[in-house]
Amino acid sequence: MGGAGKTVEKREETEISGALVEELASVEYIVEKAYRILREYPLCDYCLGRMFALLGRGWGNAERGEALKRLIVMALHAGIREGSEASRRVLSETAANIGSVAEGLYSEIHGGKLERRSCYLCGSRLPRLFDEAASRAVEMLASMDVGNFLVAARVDPKLREREDEIKRRFGLVYAESIASEVKREVSKRLQRLTGLQPEFGTPDVVIEVGVPEGNVTIHVMPLLLRGRYWKIARRVSQSAWITRYGERRYPFSVEDSFFVLAEVMDADDVVLHASGREDADARMLGLGRPFIVELKRARRRCFATSFIESIVNRYASGLVEVILEGRALRREVSEIKGEHSKRSKIYKALVVVSREVTDEELRGLEEFFAGASIRQRTPRRVRHRRPDIVRERIVFSVKTRRIASNVFEALIVAEGGLYIKELVSGDGGDTSPSFAEYLDAEAYCAELDVLGVVESTPQHPKRI
Repeated sequence: MGGAGKTVEKREETEISGALVEELASVEYIVEKAYRILREYPLCDYCLGRMFALLGRGWGNAERGEALKRLIVMALHAGIREGSEASRRVLSETAANIGSVAEGLYSEIHGGKLERRSCYLCGSRLPRLFDEAASRAVEMLASMDVGNFLVAARVDPKLREREDEIKRRFGLVYAESIASEVKREVSKRLQRLTGLQPEFGTPDVVIEVGVPEGNVTIHVMPLLLRGRYWKIARRVSQSAWITRYGERRYPFSVEDSFFVLAEVMDADDVVLHASGREDADARMLGLGRPFIVELKRARRRCFATSFIESIVNRYASGLVEVILEGRALRREVSEIKGEHSKRSKIYKALVVVSREVTDEELRGLEEFFAGASIRQRTPRRVRHRRPDIVRERIVFSVKTRRIASNVFEALIVAEGGLYIKELVSGDGGDTSPSFAEYLDAEAYCAELDVLGVVESTPQHPKRI
């Protein structure tokens, strides 16, 4: 048993020794690559270490670069001590490219002061760039109230070309880009100096660092807030309606409700993005209309949503009410103005007919328009500002309630994009079928309210 145990132990030692030889060969290969690079290019510790950035955990690139340079200098020193003239010559040729790590040995062997060369990539600016860029950014952020940040790097194209040239020539598969290093290192310093955390999805500000010059630009990102609004008054447009004479058609708009936030949040402008729109003389009631409000370059943004909501509702009291649900993403703007705006809508229309209408006619109207396909040319009242096309939209259901002999209320569920006033009147035949056409009488929509956006669309429409 004892002999067998020793045999096993010896085999394990042999395997470990073989593995160690392989690993040491890898180390020699890495050091040799670093040596070959420094024979041709002067690189600072950061730029050399970056060529092997994916190797080792918990180290900075400066530590990697310095460690490699020390190994190279140690190897040259060993050769010189053994009388190698080649090692002495290589030290003389490469010491200026290696830099401060080689100063002591160079002075001892060759005498005199070593004249170090500037880094081929960053011009030896990188060691100072991180701290200086972070300090500049902190000064610029002092006048803002932001909750997070993202660092971006704008690299000089010539520097990028040089970096790619070295990676390509020496087959450096473990390298990272200088842009990645700058973003990481400046970000770490900003976290330490400000207590703010980086945000990669929807940052409040993007701090752009120029490389290698180190200049800093702050890009304040739009603040996007998602919510729903209710327009409880008529003669209120969704956005400001300016006539050809430069005057307002209506004194107030839904978008105006949010302008108060430009001052509160130190924003340059306010833009409302809504899921469709209602006419200025139509109220928006019921479920409300989904929207996203965009505050451009909002430099004050650390407020509770409830606080912002209360400011808007006080400012627009009696005209518009809003509920804010939180922050939105940029992609949601296109969604809410695109597919979301095409969802079904619920309307309440007050219909006035030129003659008396019977209960039987109202029941017939409900049945006729349940699932009806409506061909509608762009209404004449908006044709000057909308493409003149014929669209097809579905009415999913109509429910009526008599108000007077020739007046009834219609609750209409229809596909988004259908003009309800023209569904009632027919618009001189440009909308067909219409309530007027079915009743064979003139009809018009005296009042219109939008009650909400339907999240799911009814199925199996009837085609006419």
